[in-house]
Amino acid sequence: MFRIIQRHIGLLAALLVFVPALCAHAQTPIVEEPNYTPTLTFDVATIRLAPPPDANFHVSVSSPPHSSRFEATNLTIKTLLQIAYGFDAPVVGAPDWVTNTFYNIQARSDEATDARLAKLTANEVRLEKRNAIRVLLTDRLALKTHLETRNSSIYNLVLGKGGSKLQVVPPPPDGETPATPPPANVQAHGSQHGLEFVGSNSSMRAISGALSSMVEAPVVDKTGLLGTYNYTLQFGREWSAHDPDSWPSIFTAIQEQLGLKLEAVHESVPNLVVDHITKPTEN
Repeated sequence: MFRIIQRHIGLLAALLVFVPALCAHAQTPIVEEPNYTPTLTFDVATIRLAPPPDANFHVSVSSPPHSSRFEATNLTIKTLLQIAYGFDAPVVGAPDWVTNTFYNIQARSDEATDARLAKLTANEVRLEKRNAIRVLLTDRLALKTHLETRNSSIYNLVLGKGGSKLQVVPPPPDGETPATPPPANVQAHGSQHGLEFVGSNSSMRAISGALSSMVEAPVVDKTGLLGTYNYTLQFGREWSAHDPDSWPSIFTAIQEQLGLKLEAVHESVPNLVVDHITKPTEN
């Protein structure tokens, strides 16, 4: 159980909401707003080394909308960096412990701050929360980073020869607009055959983000698909290699099960370069 979850911790945390067992709900991606300057910082924050993983190991990240609260269980600092700076930029230059050491994090501000956040748009709240996490990383881990454009391996997500096999989520009937669109959702289940991901209400950007975590490289949507989709993806992993009924590799599964294709390319993309970081002290 631990091995299965550990290999996909990046995906689960990337979805940035509560993750019970192996279930996650994906948020709408953050959109930069040049005319908006976030100022949120956490009033109280603890970062503690998590207990050694056992058979009940699980990952959870809770960041309620319109609230300053941020809580995480068994999170790596690399994943926290990606939450703060985005999953599109590869993280380079970080020491090994940033990737393989787990922490429990609790952070929040006061009720007055929550009342202010309640008056902001959902995107502004996400910008505020991201700013607070960046400040936390700077204050507690002495983080120093810079963005540097480097020639990096990425994948373009394109349509396969037979076209998309994603299940289209029908729009609401004419004249009916839901007050709050249902959130994107992905459930992950490990077995002796590999991993199964079942997604619903997912845009192509959300699907690309999930695939990016699975292949550990940026995935750029080039499909031209604009709808919302449900899908199931079953693919083998290292522990299923000797299983005669192992599911196919992720690249084959994407083509056979989703009707899509990952094309490897090298492009100049921004990389998040870690210039300095120290382990968080107990607090």
